[in-house]
Formats: sequence, C-alpha cells, structure tokens
Amino acid sequence: MADTKEFFLNITQRLFSNWTALRMAVEHGMGSKDRAVDFCPYITDIIYMNDDLSSDDLAAELEEYMDREFQTELQDNSAKEIAEILMNFYHYSHDGYGETVMTEMNKLPQLQPWILSRDQIKQLTSKSLPINDDSSSDSEEENGNSMETTATNVSEWVEVKTRRKK
Repeated sequence: MADTKEFFLNITQRLFSNWTALRMAVEHGMGSKDRAVDFCPYITDIIYMNDDLSSDDLAAELEEYMDREFQTELQDNSAKEIAEILMNFYHYSHDGYGETVMTEMNKLPQLQPWILSRDQIKQLTSKSLPINDDSSSDSEEENGNSMETTATNVSEWVEVKTRRKK
C-alpha cells in the first residue's frame, strides 16, 4: 500500500456512493452533487490529519457536514456506522494489514458513479475499473407518478421519463 491516502479516498468514495442519506440529500436538492464529491476528500483529509481521531469524533464530523452542507439531520445511526468502517480501514491500511484491507474492501458494495466528478468517471472508464451503474433500473413512485431513468454510459446524460398513472 504505497499510497494509502489515495487508496483510502477510493474506500471513502465507495462507502459514500452507497450511503443512502447522502444520496437522498443530493437527489432531493438539499445540496449539490459537487458538495458530495468534495465530501470524500474532505473526510479523508480529516482522518489523515488527526492521528488520535476516534470513530465518535468522525461520526460527529459526518453529521455536522451533512447538517451544514445538505441541511440534513441524520436520525439514524448511519454516520456512526460509516465512521466505524472508515476508521477500521484507516487502521488496517495505516498499520500494514494489506491482506485484511483487501478482504474487507471486497465485502463493500460496488462504487456508484453518481458520487464521482466527470473527470473521475473518465479516468475510471479509461482504466476499465468496475463501477456499478444500476441507474437503468432505478424507479421512483411519487404522487402517482413514476420516474424511470435510462443510462447507456456513465459519462453520458441520463434521460428521465415520467409516466402518469391513470
């Protein structure tokens, strides 16, 4: 693990891309996608700049960022869960447990491309790294309307179609 901080940023992106509270805050217009993209290196930097950081401190920072940048008050235990996972990965990677890091990383859900900037998506698609683009199967029911998205490539625009129930 020569560059653990860059590797750790990838872990953070993978976790955050699957964090329902964060994704819903962006999808519901509580904050921009750019703020979510910036959240990953911000948290990575906090972890790497504070040697004595606890998972409780990190959870408090996650909750504060969500409140400040997304006007979202978390009422579940997700910030604590994310913080514990991040701190475990930090200790594994920082203390040289490479095999443990890889085993635990393989247990994580795949990276969702919504959290990446366009430049990051281009880099990933050029490297042919696996990312999960399940946006073609997303559907949403709201006020009797159905929203269906279709995407052919993660770097292209997503077409949104509405269907009214009669």
